[in-house]
Amino acid sequence: MLQPNTFHFALALTMPLFLAGCLTIPDQPTVERGTFETPEYQAQKGLSVIKASHLYARGGTGQGVTVALIDSGLNTDLSEFEGRIADPGFDHVENRPATHDRLGHGTQMAGILAANKNNQGMHGVAFNAQLIPFRFGDDNEPFFFDDEIALSWQDGFDKGARILSNSWANSIPATEITEARYNQVMPQSLVTARKLVKEGAVLVFPTGNELKREPLAEPGLPLALPELEKGWIAVVALKNDGSVINAKSNFCGVAAAWCIAVPGGDSGAGQGLLTTGKDGKYVQTAGTSPATALVSGALAALQSRYPELSAQQIREHLLATANRTGIYANSEAYGRGMMDLDAASHTPPKLHAD
Repeated sequence: MLQPNTFHFALALTMPLFLAGCLTIPDQPTVERGTFETPEYQAQKGLSVIKASHLYARGGTGQGVTVALIDSGLNTDLSEFEGRIADPGFDHVENRPATHDRLGHGTQMAGILAANKNNQGMHGVAFNAQLIPFRFGDDNEPFFFDDEIALSWQDGFDKGARILSNSWANSIPATEITEARYNQVMPQSLVTARKLVKEGAVLVFPTGNELKREPLAEPGLPLALPELEKGWIAVVALKNDGSVINAKSNFCGVAAAWCIAVPGGDSGAGQGLLTTGKDGKYVQTAGTSPATALVSGALAALQSRYPELSAQQIREHLLATANRTGIYANSEAYGRGMMDLDAASHTPPKLHAD
C-alpha cells in the first residue's frame, strides 16, 4: 500500500460424486513435492509457509485458470510474464489497450501471483495461471475511479476471469460503511460487484496497512451487504515466516468470517517477499497488497487442482481448510486462519452442489 492520503494499493479429475447432498472429489496421485522446492521456490519465502509445493505435487499450478489484476498496470514485456498474459487488458490512465506500470505496484503483485517458473529469481504461487491486467488511478483514492474499477471487473469477467485480485482499498473503516454510504462513493462498482458475485466471481481485497483492529471499506463490505460474502475474501498479512501478523496489517475484525491470513512480508532489509520489479529486477515487497496477490494466486492454483468446482466453491474450500490452531484460532486477528495449501489440496472438498 502507499502512504496515507494516497490510493491504498494494498493486484483431468474424475467426475464429482454427490454424497449426502455434498460435493466430494476423490484425491489424485501425487508426484514428489520436493521436485518443486527449487531455489526459485525457496526465494519467495511465502510459498513454503503456505505449503504450496504440496498443491503443485497434486497438479495445482494454475493451468487453465485466468485472474484479473486490477492495479497500477503490468509491464507485460518482462520474461517473467511470457506466456502468462491471457489478454492485454486495458489502461484506464492512458485510455488504451495493454497496460503500462509507472508505479511498479501492479507488476510486483503480478509476480507474487503468477511469475513464471523459469529458474530465474522467484516464481508466483500460480506459475501456470493466466493474467488480465488493468490499470486505474495510480496514486489517488479508488473512489475517484469508480467507473474504471467497475469496467475492469466486468471486462475481466467477460474475458474469462472468475478471480479478481484487488490490492487496494478505500480508507473508510468497514465499520462505518453502509449500503447508502458505499453507494455514494462507489455506485458503479457496487452494482458490478453485486452482479458478478451473483454470476460466480470471487473478489479478493487487503484488510489494509494501518495496524488497526478493523479492515478498510472493501474487505469489510459484506458486513453492509451480506449477499456479497459468498464471493468475497479479505486478507491479513503475516510476517514472511508466518509467525505473527506483520507490523502494518489491519486485523480481520468484522470480516473474520470471510478473512484469511498469509505471509505478506514485513519492513526491514530482507524481510519482505521477493517479487518482480517493473524494470525486470527482483525487489522486496511487504504488506497486505502482496498478501492479497498470494491469496488470489492460491485460488487459481487450487482451481486447477479441482477444475470441476466453481470459483466460489474453491473460495469456501480454501477458507474451510485454513489452519486454525495456536495463534491462528484468534478469529479477530486471523479470521478463518492461516492458508494451508497442503490441507486444501489433500482434503477433498465437501461442499453443497450449486
